[in-house]
Amino acid sequence: MCNGSHRLFKCEKFLKLQAKQHLSQAKQLGLCFSCLQPFTRNHTCSRQLCRQCHKKHHTLLHLDRQIQIANDKGSTNNNNNPANAQGKQNAEVNTYCSLKGKPRNHILLATAIVEVQNKSGQYIPCRALLDSASQSHFITERCVQRLRLRRTQTHASIQGISNVNTAKHHSVAVHLRSRHTNWHNTLECAILSITLPEPHHPTSWTQGKIPKDIKLADEQFHQPGSIDLLIAADIFYEMLLPGRRTCPGNYPVLQETVLGRTLSGQTPTPSTQKEPQRTFLLREDNSLEHNLNRFWEMEPVEQSTMTTEQQACEQHFVTHTTQQQDGRFVVRLPTRMDPKQLGSSRLSAERRLHAIERRLERDPDLKVQYHNFMKEYEELGRMEPVKSQEGKNTCYFLPHHPVFKETSSTTKTRVVFDGGAKTSNGLSLNNIL
Repeated sequence: MCNGSHRLFKCEKFLKLQAKQHLSQAKQLGLCFSCLQPFTRNHTCSRQLCRQCHKKHHTLLHLDRQIQIANDKGSTNNNNNPANAQGKQNAEVNTYCSLKGKPRNHILLATAIVEVQNKSGQYIPCRALLDSASQSHFITERCVQRLRLRRTQTHASIQGISNVNTAKHHSVAVHLRSRHTNWHNTLECAILSITLPEPHHPTSWTQGKIPKDIKLADEQFHQPGSIDLLIAADIFYEMLLPGRRTCPGNYPVLQETVLGRTLSGQTPTPSTQKEPQRTFLLREDNSLEHNLNRFWEMEPVEQSTMTTEQQACEQHFVTHTTQQQDGRFVVRLPTRMDPKQLGSSRLSAERRLHAIERRLERDPDLKVQYHNFMKEYEELGRMEPVKSQEGKNTCYFLPHHPVFKETSSTTKTRVVFDGGAKTSNGLSLNNIL
């Protein structure tokens, strides 16, 4: 814009503009919306996403949510066709969260200690929150690092209250099992921060209220602790077993599950004004029409950049590749150095040849197989006798030796050519290729 040598996103004149003006200027100059560079066929585009909404555009082109809503209302007034409006729906994951500060008795959420398999195959105890109102499983970043699990790129938008967006970029496969039964399962968990420590503060009402003959899913349910996993509704009800105990008064319910007895519900411990009451609902909205439209969407193809050496190698292949009458392709060896820098190699090659001949004299069977292989190699036209060119042109004598493999069903003996054999000055053929 100011005709300077710097890039556009560092231009002070451009930075002073509003976000909507940034977008108009980018369209006018024909720039890529992801990297703000001139859009050409071979330009390299950045993989970075917007830091505000985590979508595929530069952060400087991010429009405020209120502006987008105003634009959406304007487009709605101009187009009252419900079919068109339905076609513009975006598939996203919505999380609805209600936070209240009204004083009431503390509500205990169902937690359980499960054993999760780490990268080495060992089972590590983790604390899980059982949530029947969620359609997706979650795991914290801290737990993933502790278990050293392998990540998979999965992008989704999670929208919460007040239109707050959270992007999900990775997920992991989690195999977990019960400590008390033979139950086990494998879950696909999104990597996100789940919730604050649960419960909010320690409780002391448990004295004499919990029978000693039962196996609890979480023995420390009354102590604040971090949540590592969130188990969703698709297996929530599969884990429930017949058996429920209640106690008169404001006490939680003891529910039998495959993970042990869980406690959830109201407690006699009063909460404070500062203690948030947490309610989570996760809904995934993937319309059929949206999924069909994804087949027609085209994502920008990132152009690979080659080094100078790679470009020279490709040019050598195009220039020096020929095809013989039998259909075989012949390619000259590409060199990164001048072949004249190679030293003398005949003396060392002759020494290795004499050593191989002595070895073959001690093993007649190997000698026959070795000679047959070399004869076949010559008949196939892969080598031919030549006179020594040493002293006239640069040449490299290529040593060879037999490799014997008894278990091979076709060729038990094959010849290996050693391009790493060094010449008199320390360079080998492999060094200059």
